[in-house]
Amino acid sequence: MASPEAVRVRRRAHVALFDATTLAAKGVKDQLVARSFPAASVRLFTSSADPDSNLTEFRGEPMLVTSPDIDTLQNLDIAFLCGSRADGARYLDWAGRAGFVAVDLTGAAGATGDVPLVNASVNPEAIATGPGVIATPHPVAQLLSTLLAPVRRCCGLKEAVAVVLQPASHYGERGVDELYRQAASLFGFQEMPKEVFGRQMAFNLMPGWFREETRGNDSGRTDLEGEVRRVTGGGYALGVQVVQVPVFHGHAAMAHLVLEAGSGPDDLAACFDDGDEIRFERRGDKATPVERAGMAGVLVGGIRPGLRESAFWIWAVCDDLAGGTVRNAVRIAEAVLQRGAGQGGRA
Repeated sequence: MASPEAVRVRRRAHVALFDATTLAAKGVKDQLVARSFPAASVRLFTSSADPDSNLTEFRGEPMLVTSPDIDTLQNLDIAFLCGSRADGARYLDWAGRAGFVAVDLTGAAGATGDVPLVNASVNPEAIATGPGVIATPHPVAQLLSTLLAPVRRCCGLKEAVAVVLQPASHYGERGVDELYRQAASLFGFQEMPKEVFGRQMAFNLMPGWFREETRGNDSGRTDLEGEVRRVTGGGYALGVQVVQVPVFHGHAAMAHLVLEAGSGPDDLAACFDDGDEIRFERRGDKATPVERAGMAGVLVGGIRPGLRESAFWIWAVCDDLAGGTVRNAVRIAEAVLQRGAGQGGRA
């Protein structure tokens, strides 16, 4: 069934995916199909000079992946940048030069103050109406901004402290594959690969800064608190820490929220009533990463008393592909078409 946004969109767009064989690109392709995105054409590109494979698929049909050439992109409306931060940086100026809208999932544009940072369910008004770059939040910031925005709006959020559990899929197929191979090597008494995580991740936990110390911050440092404040409008104290966990997919967060005086648990639960983007748990819901796999939106549950009056602990879970940054990227593209942006409104 087509999404409400897709139903409203009457234009058809020429679309491209850069680094189309990555895990993020797979998620974008799945969301384009699931949400019946009105694509007039789809082109798939890779940044690799010697790709492992130049064949992938879209809507079940095989498609070739080629190297992008800016001179061939004059009819492009919307592009999704899906590779590494370094890959994304290579293409940031192409949008303005060739006249299309680039939705950046790589993090390359997120730290740039003049590039809109958009969570489509929180600040869609920030979406630009002409060619250029639109940044998606870091997956952790995407989850937290979706979680905190309705609390700020409905209950008057004063302070939030969150510990976010980050899956192996944050590092793409390489992270998922290494976690699998580490687990297999332990059972098989074999040497353990550590190229991605720098140490044993299987059956282990580690704070996010461990990988930076071991491997170097090769993906660039993200100001998670700053991104969440930019998206939600701020006005509250915020602290965020990330723990890398041996889970293949799905982010989860344990957050301590301090609300305006007089707010109770029922007030907090009532904040999470926003359709399929975020909702409070109902009887029978399973709020763990494994049980939310493939499901859209953020599920909130487990409201417990906090450290003071009108303070509470909550638990939130989101599938990072079906309900996180890639879904947000496609929703941004839908809004771009709805507003007539891309190619000066030609889309």
